[in-house]
Amino acid sequence: MQDIFDHIEGHLDESIQLLTELVRQPSVSSQGIGFDKAPGLVKSMFEAHGMEVEIIPVPNDGPPVVLGSSDGESNNTLLFYTHYDVQPTDPLELWESDPFEPERRGDRLFGRGMSDDKGNIAARLAAIRAFKDVRGKLPCNLKFLSEGEEEIGSRNLRPVIEQRGEDFKADACIWEGGGRNLNNDPFMYQGLKGILTIELRNRQLSGDAHSSLAAILPSAAWRLIHALATIRDADERILVPGFYDAVKPPSPSELEAAAKLPDQSRSWRETFGAGRFVGNADTESLETNLLFHPTANVAGLACGYTGQGMKTVLPDQASAKMDFRLVPDQRPRDIFQKIRTHLDAKGFGDVEVELMGAVNPARTEIDSPWVQLVAETAREVYGRQPVIAPNMPGTGPWYDFGVTLDMPISTSGVDHPSHRIHAPNENIAIEDFLLGAKHAALIMERFGEKGPGHRTSSTE
Repeated sequence: MQDIFDHIEGHLDESIQLLTELVRQPSVSSQGIGFDKAPGLVKSMFEAHGMEVEIIPVPNDGPPVVLGSSDGESNNTLLFYTHYDVQPTDPLELWESDPFEPERRGDRLFGRGMSDDKGNIAARLAAIRAFKDVRGKLPCNLKFLSEGEEEIGSRNLRPVIEQRGEDFKADACIWEGGGRNLNNDPFMYQGLKGILTIELRNRQLSGDAHSSLAAILPSAAWRLIHALATIRDADERILVPGFYDAVKPPSPSELEAAAKLPDQSRSWRETFGAGRFVGNADTESLETNLLFHPTANVAGLACGYTGQGMKTVLPDQASAKMDFRLVPDQRPRDIFQKIRTHLDAKGFGDVEVELMGAVNPARTEIDSPWVQLVAETAREVYGRQPVIAPNMPGTGPWYDFGVTLDMPISTSGVDHPSHRIHAPNENIAIEDFLLGAKHAALIMERFGEKGPGHRTSSTE
């Protein structure tokens, strides 16, 4: 593999130029910015690396999926999952340089999407180019999928998978994340939580009223507050009947892996100024709670006057946005119906509830042969024992590939906590880019030789 690693290092400048070109092209899915050109740019880069490429439309005129494929020396087929959309740049004033005009400062490159996720696209392309230039062919069959809506919940991806799933199917999948943690150990995660997002609305009057009339007129604000209070109690347990029924307990190996994760309690306290943790949990149980417990979060409240000074008004309406992070084997649409039934039973039939987003949770079994192959190659590339998390607390379409398409999934990437993904001054360290590219290359080589082993992915 040294010949491949030497090529990756020797062509770093070209890889940086490619990454710069990707980042320079905006692709902000939440705002619909840049998608007249971004899919075509990804397509042209895939084609330049010897792949056959198709731009696949998605429903509702969403940003399309770009799918590349290339034959290799073995019959084993590997899927690289990535996304080419990025987060908004707000607040723009906190950026030290134009987020869409990449800038190199020392050993780091700055720009929106530099790490999440265009850095992963470029690193994997560097590995592909190395094999084709040095050996003339990839060590395995490859499918390279890049979607345009990951940052907004992949909301149009499932219908595409239902229609074109066989075109995306492979023997194993490498997800978009992974890299190194704060200790610079290689870091892998084996699943993602699901999510249900809803908006609750209540209207009591035809228009705002003088607050003195609160003695006789109903308050939309209090009505919504009382409704929300029935969903989670003061001890922070979710009160919706049946909410926990489908929760699948973590396996012994998953609990063991969680217990080995670095203690981040001090960092959380310092970063967020937290005086306590939910349920007054001790530091030993924090990672277990974070990874394996579902949540009910009020993400936003809107009601009445919130400007400078005071306005004595009785608001006619109130609304709240909530998100519920879910764990295997909860299903967001089932939880949505349970919430609706719960509010009706509590006498809040007048509180409207709208389903805004739904993504299923999923994990790949941590002791599967595929995870072990990825871990072994990480140890070789990074020279350190990888840290493996059973899942991350965030959300993505892992279920659609791991369960619907029945593929074992693991992670390898260019990430590092210092990269400030989703935040102003997002960046990537050159060292992380090179390590991520080399790891992708070694995974391809070893996968071509051995395949993924027995498939072991999350069940329904």
